[in-house]
Amino acid sequence: MSNNRRILVIGTYPISNPQHGGQKRAAALCQAYRKAGHQVRYSSVFFRGFYKDFTSSDFSVGGKTRDAVLQSPLTGDITCGKAIFHDDRIRAKVSSLLRSFDPDIIHIEQPYSYLGLKPLLAELGLQPKLVFGSQNVEAPMKDDMLRSYGTSESIIAEVHQVIDDLEHDLAKNCDLLAACTEADVRAHKAMGAKRCVLAKNGVQEPGTPSAKAKAYWRNWLDEKRVDTFALFVGSAHPPNWNGFMDMVGQSLGYLRPNERVIAAGSICDYMEREVVTDSGKLEDAVFWLRAESAGRLSEDRLVALIDMAEVIILPITEGGGSNLKTAEAIIADKKVVATPHGLRSFEWFRDFPNVWLADTKQEFNNAIAEALRAPKVARTKRQAEEARQVLWESCLADLVEEVGEL
Repeated sequence: MSNNRRILVIGTYPISNPQHGGQKRAAALCQAYRKAGHQVRYSSVFFRGFYKDFTSSDFSVGGKTRDAVLQSPLTGDITCGKAIFHDDRIRAKVSSLLRSFDPDIIHIEQPYSYLGLKPLLAELGLQPKLVFGSQNVEAPMKDDMLRSYGTSESIIAEVHQVIDDLEHDLAKNCDLLAACTEADVRAHKAMGAKRCVLAKNGVQEPGTPSAKAKAYWRNWLDEKRVDTFALFVGSAHPPNWNGFMDMVGQSLGYLRPNERVIAAGSICDYMEREVVTDSGKLEDAVFWLRAESAGRLSEDRLVALIDMAEVIILPITEGGGSNLKTAEAIIADKKVVATPHGLRSFEWFRDFPNVWLADTKQEFNNAIAEALRAPKVARTKRQAEEARQVLWESCLADLVEEVGEL
């Protein structure tokens, strides 16, 4: 068979305007496969209420399927995965795509699409090679997410069983499994995966922010009388908010009047909803004296804000896999305050200068204050070179090579 393969990458979110880590990883995978000479198509079955930007190869759910997502948004990925076979409209669209593109390889990014894809492939009589792109061991992470929202233990157990069975099934039946961390590789081998490759999370080469974007932030910061700030970039993923509250919290009185903690990305939706100034709670009102919400940002404005930050914080306390925000912090060459969990798969970064590790909220807040006021130490030439291993080209190289051999 020719090394130039037709690869269909499928997931439960579009990637035309990647914002969260899963989207960015899927977009990087497609780019890496194309660069290797493969013909690549990306497709998703998704809920339009979560994602506004998509292409003709992305299929939004409607009717009863949409209602099911609205009823249980935290399990929307399961619902969208099942829709590939059990929703007549979606099944017709995905079937048409499979017949017309006729992929040699299907890369299933996160396991959920396999819920509907497995019976659909059998119905169509198609037998492409399967690559399982794992971002986490999903079942225990979903447990934590559901539990944090007060979901009953009976429902958690039911969802856990669905995902655990799915991950075991796909691990056993895929031709290649790609995992983000060594721990996840071991976990999937224990599930029955026969061929695994480590494909760590990474980041694109950072761009240069435009003068217009930098001017925007200078004016924004001047209006708020901010001289220096610690930046938290995150998506509206429940573990991100839980980590922020567990490690940073609302008591920011240790910051000086000219210092701030600034949040950027869809995590700001949580922050603005959960901490309101008119709640009648003193801690809510005081929080906004030292915290700012930058909201959802264009790539140019995000790059500019990262460029201007003194410190990047990684208050990551749960979840498997590894975090793209850690890779972004490493390549940005900023002072970093992180939990040990936030450096999973990037443990080598502990020994770099300008890194503060903290296990408790008090330690984390003390570290933020210290990092904001400490002089930045220059990396050695060797450390600067080592930092570049977090670029996608390096992180995905082994996966691309393995896929080429399928």
